[in-house]
Amino acid sequence: MTKMLTVLSTLVSVVAMAAPDAPPFSPGEQASYEVRFLGVPAGVAQITVGLRTQQHGKQVLPLVCVGQTTSVADVFQINDRFISYYDPQSQKPVAADFFVDENRKRRRERFRFDAEQSRIFANKKKEGQGAYDVDYEVPANTMDLASAAFWLRTQPIAVGMVHEIPIFTGARWYPMKATVEGTERLQTKLGEVTVYRVSITTDFQGNATTKGNVLVYYTADERKLPVRVTAEFVIGSASADLVQYLPGSPSL
Repeated sequence: MTKMLTVLSTLVSVVAMAAPDAPPFSPGEQASYEVRFLGVPAGVAQITVGLRTQQHGKQVLPLVCVGQTTSVADVFQINDRFISYYDPQSQKPVAADFFVDENRKRRRERFRFDAEQSRIFANKKKEGQGAYDVDYEVPANTMDLASAAFWLRTQPIAVGMVHEIPIFTGARWYPMKATVEGTERLQTKLGEVTVYRVSITTDFQGNATTKGNVLVYYTADERKLPVRVTAEFVIGSASADLVQYLPGSPSL
């Protein structure tokens, strides 16, 4: 369930797209989701747009993604935090931090994205062990999952549109394709709303491998809120539903 919860905690915003001249997110925005596994409440995912800060000489927005298990019956406890430092000017990630706390095993991974060299430089450390450096060759415009989610929010949307981007997950990259399939009415915590249904295809491996496409639903209004994600993983079905939303403020 480890990678599944991490994937869901970032995919919940992966296809909230809007026109480039009207960015749909700003500092202070926060969305909270209930994650279910095999129909049973299993965790929470929260995505927050932090205050502007500096990373590697760039002004960035920290995109903070937190995934936690909540079921007392779950013997494998997860408390992960992923932060992508997103440059809104270039619409690319500058760096990322991944803090992993899973079943009392902790590690820290830091990444620097070098667009000119098409490489990602990483420093990794497991608790009780020394840190080490490693770098990865990646395609041009490769993003982490969180930055890709917010990049897609700036893109145009219409039924039939397809957006593709290479995704780096910490050790290798995968192609990701988002296809806008259609609209429908959906009952949510916000009430009954009209949503766009978007199908996501990836080549993730291990427990994050999906049996079919991931489906993401978001409101067909100016908020472009992702309200539901459903996926069939090799270890079972999972979903994430929006339970709380706080808008951000451009003045922050």
